[in-house]
Amino acid sequence: MSQLHQNSTREPDWDAVRSLFRLDPDYIHLGSSQFIASHPLPVREAIGRYRVLLDSNPVHHTMQLENKKAQEARISAARYMGIGDPNLIALTDSTTMGLGMTYAGIHLREGQEILVSEFSHYSHQESIRKATERSKARFTEMKLYEHLSSVTEQGIIEAVLAKVSDKTRIIALTWVHSNSGLKTPVAAIAKSLDPIRERRAKDDRLLLIVDGVHGFGIETEMFDELGCDIFVTACHKWTYGPRGTGFVAATDQAWQEVTPIIPDYTERFKSYSDGNGGPGRMDGKIATPGGFHALEHRWALSSSFELMESLGRQHVYNRVHKLNRICKEGLADMGHVQVHTPLKDELSSGIVAFEVKGMDASEVVKRLAEKKIIATAAPYRVSYARFTPGIYNSESDIERALDAVSSLKA
Repeated sequence: MSQLHQNSTREPDWDAVRSLFRLDPDYIHLGSSQFIASHPLPVREAIGRYRVLLDSNPVHHTMQLENKKAQEARISAARYMGIGDPNLIALTDSTTMGLGMTYAGIHLREGQEILVSEFSHYSHQESIRKATERSKARFTEMKLYEHLSSVTEQGIIEAVLAKVSDKTRIIALTWVHSNSGLKTPVAAIAKSLDPIRERRAKDDRLLLIVDGVHGFGIETEMFDELGCDIFVTACHKWTYGPRGTGFVAATDQAWQEVTPIIPDYTERFKSYSDGNGGPGRMDGKIATPGGFHALEHRWALSSSFELMESLGRQHVYNRVHKLNRICKEGLADMGHVQVHTPLKDELSSGIVAFEVKGMDASEVVKRLAEKKIIATAAPYRVSYARFTPGIYNSESDIERALDAVSSLKA
């Protein structure tokens, strides 16, 4: 493994990267990067070390390490996102938890509006629906394009701007749509919103919230470059972190727009016990839900960020996009297959959505599994089969998967 950590300016040995994972060699794994990760060796080792400690003396080690290791996780996440203050990171167990607690705590007034991109994940849509019900605000789905085959970055930007009104409080975007693999130009949209934001009163700020889970770990943009106010993600997908980990990152100003819904277990816990409780200035530590979590997994989170940093962000981007291009181009050449993901890197990331004519997505996934190819089906009203090539895949994996799809006939 040492060659992975020598110099992130040098392209990694991708065979060595693959060897870090205990993936069943009888299968081609083109689903777990997008779904739930296999733990690479550094993550497995870190989890194992903390599990031994907790099993040997759970009370002592939890009391000694809980806040310290949680802060280390925040520091690692902040460094990976290019955020200077780790206390702007709230630790969660998943994207769903992060979205739920963000929208449940966001300050909304009756009559205000949330604009949400069409085809956002159920967890995003449902969190918004519940938030607007409680506050008597409303939400509107934005249609970002007419046809995926002709979608453009400028067209998406214009579609968003056309929907913004004086009532719009939140624009809710999905960075990479899991049904189609479309990558939303978040940074360009954020920049286009700047003139509107500047005109808004302080108590009526226009907030940009991003479900970033399927760009996080692949794309190279840092938090400031994206230009959003709140960024929600999981760490057990494209960064191959411990299962059941995630975080919410927000600007200091945006955190003041959120009221925490679950008590935190930070230093405020002790202050409360001493009779000095009460909320101070809001931040990610206070927003982090308290209670006991899978501590060995949360404490091991730093190991996954260290691994990804050792590989190099640009190398990971290049590798994942290269494999996805091969996949998309190969599928597009098949007469019985329709690709539903834009071919351009600028409008796609790690998910390739496709349809085999005459078969529904679940049947495609089943038939591919019989050929030892693991794919997934998008959980939407209109569902497509998906391949999600990641850092442990090879060109030969893609070739075998394409051969399997080529053999499928309705």
